[in-house]
Amino acid sequence: MRLLLIGIVLGALLMVPKLLQQQWTQQREQASLVASIRSAPLGSAEETHIDSQRGTVVVSGSSSPLTESMVQGAIGKRSAEESGYISVWNWQGLESVTASARGLDSLHHFANSYLVGFQPFDTEALWVPLYTLAIRKEYQYDHLQYAGLADIWQTSRQAYYQKRGDCEDHAILLADWLINLGVDARVALGTYNGDGHAWVVAVVDNTEYLLEATSKRRQSNWQAMPLAALAEGYDVEFQFNRDYFWAKTTSAPTRNYRGKHWIRKSQFIRG
Repeated sequence: MRLLLIGIVLGALLMVPKLLQQQWTQQREQASLVASIRSAPLGSAEETHIDSQRGTVVVSGSSSPLTESMVQGAIGKRSAEESGYISVWNWQGLESVTASARGLDSLHHFANSYLVGFQPFDTEALWVPLYTLAIRKEYQYDHLQYAGLADIWQTSRQAYYQKRGDCEDHAILLADWLINLGVDARVALGTYNGDGHAWVVAVVDNTEYLLEATSKRRQSNWQAMPLAALAEGYDVEFQFNRDYFWAKTTSAPTRNYRGKHWIRKSQFIRG
């Protein structure tokens, strides 16, 4: 028994240097990441680049598409207050086929178009995008940032270079970056504890993770991300990525972001 205890103690002591080395390596990686984020150049060509958001929505079950010019024409007939919020569109008798929101150019664009395929820098670690957001971007309500305007969306590129933004801006950048890393990531629209909100759902190894894009906790391990099935207070209504828009077929709350209670309403064709 004494020999067994001695063996256990020796084994534990031999493990300590390895654990310390792993910890030091992780700390160095995090320090390097923080330095690269904070030293990212401002006023660069990347920051001033303007992405085209033009596109057409092909609606499932409809014989004709919904165009951006149609949306902007309809929005133009509304008051500034009415057009200041996200608009969910019905088309040819079909409900909730897509959504649009006002951008920094003061025009309404389809939700999918805000994911412009932007990736700030290369990484293989899936936790890096959320960690980067926690360091780089401050949360601020749109009406405080844009002189009382209720809701302004930033594209993923704009969201990286704009210092401040709200939940949609955080979620758009996070989802777009994860898509570039090969993840099935979507922006989820709904409520959190009864208030309008946007977040990200990511499917990794057939498991759904709910990512609170506005979180400023610096998680450096993907396994620390919460499972969507366990996340409380979130009531999702719609989802979108670069290409598709989904709507929930039931009014009942759900923590599952795939399945028969979801229907793919439309496809966004860029250009």
